[in-house]
Amino acid sequence: MKTTTATSHHRKHNAASGQPATIYHVALPANNPKETARALARILGGEAMPFPVIPGAWMAWSGDGVTEIEVTPRGLGYKRANPGSVPDMVSTVQDPVATDWHLAVGTSVVAAEVVRIAEHAGWPAQICDRKGLFEVVEVWVDDKCLIEVLDPGMQTRYRAAFTPRKWKLALEQIETTAA
Repeated sequence: MKTTTATSHHRKHNAASGQPATIYHVALPANNPKETARALARILGGEAMPFPVIPGAWMAWSGDGVTEIEVTPRGLGYKRANPGSVPDMVSTVQDPVATDWHLAVGTSVVAAEVVRIAEHAGWPAQICDRKGLFEVVEVWVDDKCLIEVLDPGMQTRYRAAFTPRKWKLALEQIETTAA
């Protein structure tokens, strides 16, 4: 089996940045998102809480607040939206092109280079704002699977904006607004 590695330039760049590659969150489908998130949270030594961004979805946080798993109702999926927009949630039954999982990863490679690499591979890629909280590079592998890539600056904003404590405060605001 043939494997490829980063060029020595990229290895030096990554080592010099001090930023390890990190998986920040992943989304996966489940028959019962609430119970799945609760079980995953126990496994991660953390806690589960609602994720009202997607109806019926829940989140499982690790005990250190670094890793988060979004658990969505099975049958919903992500589909690439207009440039700069949050991906659309659609029925995977009605739209078999949609993907029902995604992943957010941190890298030491700068955003513009991530876009260039993705485009060279033939994948749509763009820098997207997530409602002013943080930015990601959306990479759509084979125009079907979403990987959100965060360069070092994006990781700093993501970690500052997206923690279990801040999510609880946001949930309280959502509940207050809905009441």
